[in-house]
Amino acid sequence: MRTGRDVEDQWYREGVPKETKRRPRSPSGGYAPEETRQALIDSALALFGQKGYAVTSVQEITEAAGVTKGAFYHHFESKQELLQLIHDEFLDYQLALLKMALDQDVDSETRLRDLMRSLLMAAAKYMANVIVFYQERRHLTGPHFKAMKRKRDEFDRLFLEVLERGIEDGTFRDDLDPRILGLGILGMYAWVHQWYRPNGRLSAEHIADIFIALTLDGLLAGRGSANGKRS
Repeated sequence: MRTGRDVEDQWYREGVPKETKRRPRSPSGGYAPEETRQALIDSALALFGQKGYAVTSVQEITEAAGVTKGAFYHHFESKQELLQLIHDEFLDYQLALLKMALDQDVDSETRLRDLMRSLLMAAAKYMANVIVFYQERRHLTGPHFKAMKRKRDEFDRLFLEVLERGIEDGTFRDDLDPRILGLGILGMYAWVHQWYRPNGRLSAEHIADIFIALTLDGLLAGRGSANGKRS
């Protein structure tokens, strides 16, 4: 019988390109700092996903990236910094989507609908990062943990603002606590990495449609009431 980890590993492999040991070079054939840095992040992402953070060595990361240990420590202080950057790659993208949504001059229903679709597509785009983060986040400590938490708190705050705007303008029901609504909606997205398959029966776009319908059918004003009033 296949375990949940077996299935997750398969889905991880489908979403992560195979690493090569090609040394990063600039167009002129010299040292390419940005390409080297990204090659190290990409090789760490692949190895953390395949083997786990704890058992992956810096030597393995540099060999997979085709660079030296000296190059690694030129760009990064530690494996923890790499793990934080793997998290930041997808969360920075999602934060940008949230800020764009709040800046849009659209009605609240359209804002939430478009945002939910964008967040699902972002989760699919950065599925490998998401999987590694949720599997290995316990290894983030000290300043790396604090930096990660600051970004996640900012994300939660901005998403809550999207909901509160809709409640204030009468688009969304005012008998439901926005904090609980936010936790519920984001909870759906937090588990997508457990079951989404890039080559599965439903596309990311179709799954986004289901999430949107499920959310808006219960959230739009005039659709009934619930015992979820704020105290």
